[in-house]
Amino acid sequence: MTHNAHGAFAARGVHGQTIYIDPKAEMVIARFASHPVAGNAANDATSLPAYHALALHLMQRSKHQ
Repeated sequence: MTHNAHGAFAARGVHGQTIYIDPKAEMVIARFASHPVAGNAANDATSLPAYHALALHLMQRSKHQ
């Protein structure tokens, strides 16, 4: 659970694989990865904010169409 305003959640694998679901933005991201170090701590600081930024961008675009 991300506990963000969109109620987004994710399932993650140990080498960077992720499925990220943002219900409010109607967005799903599937990330395939094979990082050499097991663990997600190094990825979370950049990946999770990037996923949320993408959701915000998509929602903004859909307002203007």
